[in-house]
Amino acid sequence: MSSRASTRSLMAKSQNTKSVLGLKKVPNENLNRPPLSRKPSTTNLLRDTTNKVLGLKRKAETSNDENKVTKKRSAFGDLTNAFDKNKEAKKPLAQKERVLRNVTNNVLKAKTSKPVSRAPSFGKTKPKTATREEKAETSKSEEVKDISFCESLLSSQEPVLSSQESTKTDADANKTDLDDSAAYITASEGSPVPLKLQVELQVRQQPQLPEGVDDYDREMENDLYAVATYAQDIFKYYKEREGKFTISKYIDTQPEVSKSMRSILVDWMVEVQESFELNHETLYLAVKIVDLYLSRYIIKRDQLQLLGSTALFIACKFDERTPPYADDFLYICDDAYKRKELLSMEIKVLKVVGYDLGIPLSYRFLRRYARCAKVSMEDLTLTRFILEMSLMDYDLIDASDSALAAAALFFTRIIRGDPTWSPTLQYYSGYSMEDLYHLVHHLHNMILQPPKDHLKTIRNKYSHKVFFEVALIPIPENLNI
Repeated sequence: MSSRASTRSLMAKSQNTKSVLGLKKVPNENLNRPPLSRKPSTTNLLRDTTNKVLGLKRKAETSNDENKVTKKRSAFGDLTNAFDKNKEAKKPLAQKERVLRNVTNNVLKAKTSKPVSRAPSFGKTKPKTATREEKAETSKSEEVKDISFCESLLSSQEPVLSSQESTKTDADANKTDLDDSAAYITASEGSPVPLKLQVELQVRQQPQLPEGVDDYDREMENDLYAVATYAQDIFKYYKEREGKFTISKYIDTQPEVSKSMRSILVDWMVEVQESFELNHETLYLAVKIVDLYLSRYIIKRDQLQLLGSTALFIACKFDERTPPYADDFLYICDDAYKRKELLSMEIKVLKVVGYDLGIPLSYRFLRRYARCAKVSMEDLTLTRFILEMSLMDYDLIDASDSALAAAALFFTRIIRGDPTWSPTLQYYSGYSMEDLYHLVHHLHNMILQPPKDHLKTIRNKYSHKVFFEVALIPIPENLNI
């Protein structure tokens, strides 16, 4: 489904949004503009004419030789930087090439060092010089002889050791199996590092988990995509960066923006995310960008939708593999803004946020907690619904994203009839039940409020079968915690 066809359903929503935010439709001046004509450059015409006269062809147009044998090679070459030198099958190719190069240089040096005797030509007859073809054949035959001679020397010589290896004493051979640094050579031929010792040190440096905590990273250490070795440090770094992106309450400083207008904007951004099939991280990042901008810069009412569209545009560039075009974001605004205005707003937003888009998101923390606790997909979807509803709540913009994700997951367990917070969740989230009480009560009051007619996008989204219809699950009126 194309982006233009998928966004036609947004037009009615866009009209409603503009009526509330006070936007006016601006005619698109680019529709009647004739297409730009691209003239071929003088250099290209001259090159094409020359090729036609001389009968030349480009490389792509030449016929491929079917009998030609191509040499296969890996995309990244040999990525191994350590090998066992005790086994002949694992001898590095660079060592053979080094020996071959040294022998070849010695042969060539011996040939060139011989004195050349030139007989003076006193006669009138000039000696016959060899043609170019004869010289080429002679040089080829000499190269073949030199290569065969070098290969014969290679097969008869002993393995050549580096300078560091040659200075080793016989006492090094009596070392234990733990210190097997002599069996490995680094790519830079520096001092080798014992591999077994590295592994043992890495195991010893892992933190000891409390009793009752599942070691999720140990279970996923063979999964390259889980990044189990660095996952704990990554989310620790995320929590440390939360203090850099704290958002203060800004409505009192915005003379033309209210809480309801912000809720309408976020609801519209959710619909854009669904229409373009964007990642959930893109939506959360875009809302964060909007709040950061509004907390530091005063904006007019008619520029609020442009800010939301630009925030989505920036977030798509940061998180999406194939982000939509700028014209797509202008189209979903019903061409109320020009391309120049969108790009100008993009520059302003990036300057205000300091070009730092690595913002810790509650959605990323939720994924981590759910995986470590092995939460079912239905419970995870219910938590996503609660967390996405919190995006429209202005009173939660100053809450910690990591704590908000933990509170949403705790609230889900309460809805499911299990008001407990396991040691695994407490360890990986860093929050106890007492730390989450106030956020859980706030989320509970938010979900119990009746939905408004113009803010139903998230509820309709999670009422679909794809999302297990979690928006239709009854919410208890009292929390038994």
